[in-house]
Amino acid sequence: MWLRDWIDYFEGVALAVSHAARLPGFVAVVALSFWETVYCLLHRFVSGESNSEERINGYIRAWRLQQEQQGAGGRRVAIVTGANGGIGFETAKALGRAGFTTVLACRNVKRGQVALQALQQETGADTFAVMEMDLASFTSIERFAGEFERSYGELHVLVCNAGVAFGHYDTTYDGLEAQFGTNYVGHYVLIGRLLDTMKRSGAARITIASSVAAGMVRTVDYSRVTDVWRFSRFANYSTSKLALLMLAGALERRLRGSGVTVNAFHPGLVATALYRNVAISALPGVDALRRWLWLDQAAGAVTSVYLALAPELDGASGGFYAREQPAAAHPDARCERAQDRLLAFTDALVAANTHAPSLLSSINPDPAC
Repeated sequence: MWLRDWIDYFEGVALAVSHAARLPGFVAVVALSFWETVYCLLHRFVSGESNSEERINGYIRAWRLQQEQQGAGGRRVAIVTGANGGIGFETAKALGRAGFTTVLACRNVKRGQVALQALQQETGADTFAVMEMDLASFTSIERFAGEFERSYGELHVLVCNAGVAFGHYDTTYDGLEAQFGTNYVGHYVLIGRLLDTMKRSGAARITIASSVAAGMVRTVDYSRVTDVWRFSRFANYSTSKLALLMLAGALERRLRGSGVTVNAFHPGLVATALYRNVAISALPGVDALRRWLWLDQAAGAVTSVYLALAPELDGASGGFYAREQPAAAHPDARCERAQDRLLAFTDALVAANTHAPSLLSSINPDPAC
């Protein structure tokens, strides 16, 4: 645990200093990336840090024991977005092994079917299913939600994992900047669509994959996500992750007393396909170096599984976690006025179905936090 505490402390200091001193964003990038790399280098040499499979198994056993002690019966249902690979695949595998009927919500159904077969072979369980959903399309999200409710009728865990990163400027089917529209707005719409189902299902959890990358921007710059001329591959990605972190805080307030909890997490530097659009990834040897240096998929999924299953998190909501413990979060993650402004902006964006800059006029001036 000392290594996690040490890394979290120094990342918290780096985040606080960069925001208090209003340092350029690249300073936070360098500082946070440095400490994340230090953890990747050291964790394999520290007892208890590198046994990710054992820790996941521990959460599965603890959840099953709790269910037995409480005499809980009946089917438990989970959705994992982007479960055809990476962290989503490992999270879905853990939920399936815990006994959940686990729906892999995937944009590419063929890849989802391949993942389904792999999960069935690796676990021996028949509790997995694939459903098509593209977070870049409101129509696809609505179709998925309707089919899911007709097929299952209840939902106990929703893992918002899918995302795109660092691509050139593109838009969703509905005209939103692709990273903000897919990573954040798509999940915002999905959560909103399924909330009533989760409330009817009893105790339920939402987990949201954010990132320490949220600390690389000072605040959600609304002009950046509505003006193509202000687009930046890295800043827009960080903005989408900050918006997801703020969404967790906003939902915590809205869902108090409902039985539905929501928490966000940072998976760490994980060797997945997320970084395929970074130019340096195409250089010879870079991919092999990343796989050796960074966390593997199972290690990246540990915190996701922890938030979905750990009995000690019953009722815990609105937190930001890294390495299975609370972590320092961006200041806007705790600012209610900033959260409310984000939700108002998002509602207007969804209603208008466009990224027109005129939407900015409907949002109040940036509040001081």
